[in-house]
Amino acid sequence: MAELLIELGCEELPAASCVPMAQALADGLHAALVAASLVEESARPATYSTPRRLAVLWSEVGEQQPDAIVERRGPAVKAAWQDGQVGGTPSKALAGFLSSAGASVDQLITIETPKGAWVAVNLVQPGRSLDQVLTDAFTDTLDTLPMPRRMRWGGEAHEFLRPVVWLLALHGSRVVELEALGLTAGRDTHGHRVHSPGPHAVGTASDYPDVLRTARVLADVAERRACIVDAVAKAALAAGGSPVTDDELVDEVTSLVEWPVALAGRFEERFLGIPKEALIQTMQENQRYFALLDKSGELMPGFVTVANLESADSAVVIDGNERVIRPRFDDTMFFWKQDAHVALSDRLPDLSRVLFEETLGSVGDKVARMQRLCAVIAPVVGADTAAAKQAASLAKCDLGSEIVKELAKMQGIAGRYYALRDGVAADVAAAVEEHYWPKKAGAALPRNPVATTVALADRLDTLVGIFGIGRKPTGAKDPFALRRAAIAVIRIAVEGQLSLDLDALIQETAKVYAGAGVTLASLDTQDISRFVQERLRVHLVSEEQLPADVVDAVLAKPIALDPFDVCRRARAIARFGEEAAAVSLSAAGKRIDNLLAKSAAGESANDRVDLSVLKEDAERDLHAAIESLKPSVASAMQAGDYAAAMREVAGLAVPVDRFFDDVMVMAEEPAVRANRLALLRDLSELANGVADLSRLAPR
Repeated sequence: MAELLIELGCEELPAASCVPMAQALADGLHAALVAASLVEESARPATYSTPRRLAVLWSEVGEQQPDAIVERRGPAVKAAWQDGQVGGTPSKALAGFLSSAGASVDQLITIETPKGAWVAVNLVQPGRSLDQVLTDAFTDTLDTLPMPRRMRWGGEAHEFLRPVVWLLALHGSRVVELEALGLTAGRDTHGHRVHSPGPHAVGTASDYPDVLRTARVLADVAERRACIVDAVAKAALAAGGSPVTDDELVDEVTSLVEWPVALAGRFEERFLGIPKEALIQTMQENQRYFALLDKSGELMPGFVTVANLESADSAVVIDGNERVIRPRFDDTMFFWKQDAHVALSDRLPDLSRVLFEETLGSVGDKVARMQRLCAVIAPVVGADTAAAKQAASLAKCDLGSEIVKELAKMQGIAGRYYALRDGVAADVAAAVEEHYWPKKAGAALPRNPVATTVALADRLDTLVGIFGIGRKPTGAKDPFALRRAAIAVIRIAVEGQLSLDLDALIQETAKVYAGAGVTLASLDTQDISRFVQERLRVHLVSEEQLPADVVDAVLAKPIALDPFDVCRRARAIARFGEEAAAVSLSAAGKRIDNLLAKSAAGESANDRVDLSVLKEDAERDLHAAIESLKPSVASAMQAGDYAAAMREVAGLAVPVDRFFDDVMVMAEEPAVRANRLALLRDLSELANGVADLSRLAPR
């Protein structure tokens, strides 16, 4: 056993491809080595990637597969011998089998199968060497690496994302016999293209990280990322600020450099007249710079860039970066000033020329529907209806602005600035930006009722419209981001503690489409509700960390699709599930379901419990307990205090257990049987008011 290292060197890879390709390389080769019994499944390799290399390093890998005993089946016994007697003269079929297997008659065994007896031999299959296993696995793995496109270079027939330059493969200190993409493996790697290009010989696989570090390459992605974050923070502090360290930007920069060096630069203060979001976006997306904020959180006229080398004269590098950013800011300043000549509301007619969806009409049509929906949603959310409709009318107007055409992520943000510039109320202006929130998983939600109203109207219009034209998500395809829209609605309701009857709102949205003259030929509102409910289940289990059986128990109830209400019920049941009473009532619930199912199939229950027919003390006690708890449980349910309702229900555990121990429900007398079934029906309605307790798994 020894360490195994494989490194593929190439020309600069796109930043977004480095880490995924390295991980895919590790996964593919690891699976092949595990299948060959050369490494343990749990012994996952370390992965390394830079713009110029993909590498994988295992700590312990075997040199040779163990020999394996392989059973090879021959002809049926009755066809193996000429005289039909085992051990007689071999038939032609048996002789051919022995010849092909390289075996003799004395190695034959008889095996029994469902189809009768067959002859077979046990053969020793020699294990393959590590080199042989890798030769097969490496090419197959390279063919399946995720990459946007493949290219050829020179006169080679090989294809890869970028031209490959070198191949390193070591098992311990031994060079593995491996060829791929026209390269033969050796022990040489290459260092930093400027500081220490190499080649550099790697003595043993374990030396790899240190050899590269000496050659000015930090091959470990996590180490390089941490180095960048630390260096940027120090450079920002020296410049008197703190960096805007967006995770996506840090990840991208990490995959753009091999030896990161942070340098601080400045730009003219006149550019601070542009919205800071536009400046930050320009710095991040166009130049991969880290913007700087002062102690009050305001943008500073400075930035930090991460160079891929240590320059003898860093001032020259800084000056070059400062000169590059100026024309980009000049363009942004021009667009900002151009947009100032048109009021945001005056851009509304332009939306009729922006297509939302061919059947559903323009963005202008969508805005008109959103306004009508706001009139329905605003009273539920507690927003001013007029303000919500105004916000909806302005929400998409910045799509025609010059700054959004140049910087797409300014959509909504630019609209907020323009609305405030035009004297629009602060909550309406905020809604222009925040109706797009949350923009991604875990991101902030709209912060005021007006913004919440417009955000819900936007998502509901999209959900109902796209489902209505038969374009619902299938598999991984979700071009209109309907899953994200549903999750956004759910988060707004649950985290905002808003009680929303989404079934009713979906129906209202369908009416708005009908009123606008849009035909939704494939509309099935129940299908939309099921889609949202599926997303709700996933959200409650994965994000709210509620047990799956608890969520299923709540969703099994025929209640309104109200995410906040469902969440409150599930939380109450999760707490109740930890109590001893939950075990008794869950088991009782399953028995009651079975008994009532029989009742529905022919055993009729009384409409109400007849006290005069209650014979046993246990059934009288259960009836008394049910009747005594009904008012308090009903009061708690009406108040939405599901935890209190379940505390009351827990008091039924003892009389329920006694009832099932002492009472025969399906008694011979029809009147007694019908009365006891009615009692169980009352019990089920009371105990299962919050959730179907029979769905709870044993704890």
